[in-house]
Amino acid sequence: MTDDTQSAAMCGEDAADPAPLPPKHRNIILIGMPAVGKTTIGKRIAAAADLTFLDTDRIIETETGKKIPDLIREHGTDGFLAIENRICAELDTENCIIATGGSVVYGEDAMRHLSENGTVVYLKLAFPLLQKRLRTPRERGVVLRRGQSLYDLYRERVPLYEKYADIVIDEHNCYPTQTAERVYRALRRFGFFRERKNPGYLPRTLFSKKSEEQKNAAKIQDK
Repeated sequence: MTDDTQSAAMCGEDAADPAPLPPKHRNIILIGMPAVGKTTIGKRIAAAADLTFLDTDRIIETETGKKIPDLIREHGTDGFLAIENRICAELDTENCIIATGGSVVYGEDAMRHLSENGTVVYLKLAFPLLQKRLRTPRERGVVLRRGQSLYDLYRERVPLYEKYADIVIDEHNCYPTQTAERVYRALRRFGFFRERKNPGYLPRTLFSKKSEEQKNAAKIQDK
């Protein structure tokens, strides 16, 4: 993806529709660090666009019969990454929005398969905000090697997210509803949702919890 195309896709800015890319329209793949909202945003987009929502962490847990933190403890970091790579490389899906684990970008087979069968959207969040959300990374199943800090992990993964992204969405100063809107608009420019006659149309499901989010944010600021 060229820098110009990627930049135009960021932050909900207007851009001309690119040439159709049929294989890329089979699925929407969300990548990014843990706690950036891949599941929350994915479910909203899925509801708005009548797509099936899938979470690769839940698929891995279903296939192995074990929780992600338990898999990491049992198989180690490299062992878990091998399991994730294999399962994600074997996904056979269409008309789905797929929220991936933050470590999926280490799997070359997985990312090759996902990139060939969907449009990859990177949800980007600055490290200070990410750190506030991820207070207990290991309990969240974040794949950290021994002696590796969350910041080290962030610096290691960001170039991989950028490498595979077709679209980058910066979440700075965004509520989840605003991020969902940016993703939806960027995907439409990328060729999704062209059946909508009104190019300015946004499904109500993208905004169903807006007032609740703003209320919760106000409570946090008051504390």
